[in-house]
Amino acid sequence: MATGPLTPGYVVRRCLAALGLRKQARRVRDGLLTSLGCPQAYVEMARLAKGRRDVTYIDIGCHHGATVQRFLDIAGAVPVVGFDPCESNLEIARQVVRSRGPVTFIRAAVADEDGSREFFSNANEQTSSLLPNAAGNLRSFPQDTQTVMTTEVDVVRLDTWAAAQMPCGRAIVKCDTQGAEAQVVRGALRFLRDQAIAFYGEVMLDGMYEGQASFQELRDLLEGDCGLVLRNIYPCLHDREGRAVQFDALWVQPQALSALR
Repeated sequence: MATGPLTPGYVVRRCLAALGLRKQARRVRDGLLTSLGCPQAYVEMARLAKGRRDVTYIDIGCHHGATVQRFLDIAGAVPVVGFDPCESNLEIARQVVRSRGPVTFIRAAVADEDGSREFFSNANEQTSSLLPNAAGNLRSFPQDTQTVMTTEVDVVRLDTWAAAQMPCGRAIVKCDTQGAEAQVVRGALRFLRDQAIAFYGEVMLDGMYEGQASFQELRDLLEGDCGLVLRNIYPCLHDREGRAVQFDALWVQPQALSALR
């Protein structure tokens, strides 16, 4: 999602990355925030993965690989599968996470069906989605969310993929699909119920995409159908006017809560 103009914090992070100090700076930042009682999603997901040999990190909407890199910086050598419908994004992601261990990238969007779907590519490609823009996006991020083209992309249900490629083992799932998170969950009910330790997803607010998942819809699916429990809700992203436009949330298996105390 677009984040508005450059901030001092963003500039500092980029400078540290250029100096090769990204990992150290992030470790200090995450440790400080955690000590102050501010939960960090990637820290919590890494804690769920550490010490287990049966866990795969699944990044749905991996874009250029930054979130894969962030997870691996904290969790260490964990097998990763990243999904993105755009080959140009995956080419960059492969370079970003090269030499980071067993990482597999798959060119497909994850949804509630297998086949192909129309994909809406926006001016800021991080706002692109299987769903068309709605009034919230056009008001809050008019330049970023202007649709520049639509294309047909491959789509796959996570249940279909897992049955063929990951019939056993456990998973931590990160999902950033710009409003289509409920479609991902509906296509992964068996996998999330039987194999997922955690699901970390984006929740859109203020009518950003047509047909977007609501927080309550995601709760009903993840808690009612998949047996997960809500662990944390993380701070909102706001537009330039101060409107809340999205937040992230983490659901985990009830048995996993003890690892996060």
